[in-house]
Amino acid sequence: MDSYSGMTVADLTPDALARLETKLMADLDMVRKVRALLEEHQMTPSVPGAAPTPIPVAPPVPVAEILPKVPARPREEVMLEGLAAMAGRAFAPQDFKMKVKELTKQQPGDKEVKTFLTRMIRKGSVVVHEERKGRPGHLYRSLLPAAESAATTDGES
Repeated sequence: MDSYSGMTVADLTPDALARLETKLMADLDMVRKVRALLEEHQMTPSVPGAAPTPIPVAPPVPVAEILPKVPARPREEVMLEGLAAMAGRAFAPQDFKMKVKELTKQQPGDKEVKTFLTRMIRKGSVVVHEERKGRPGHLYRSLLPAAESAATTDGES
């Protein structure tokens, strides 16, 4: 079974919670029926005077195994959101990587970032703001409209 230990509260949706609740209610109903059958059979032991057999208890199932897996957002969508958050100011590839990490909790690789920025330059969504030599690389500027959260943060300064 898949592991869902990496899920956060933000990953849960009302639909996912409704499905989980339906499944848990069905499981609870089944447990009650089985318990009633076991209790019924224990009330009438097959050997007079024999003690009833104990009810076996199953180990608890971790909640992470019960929750339905919420599909991850497409990588392109997350990277475009990160690019929109960088709008209006020059940024280095490392700054962009950190923004994507904030959004996904996973840092993208250097090659993935370079490929994405190159593709966005070809589409006209990004321009080279300043050419720099060496490891830090060029500074870029996003031509996408600023994200709402970035716009309100910039407006408060």
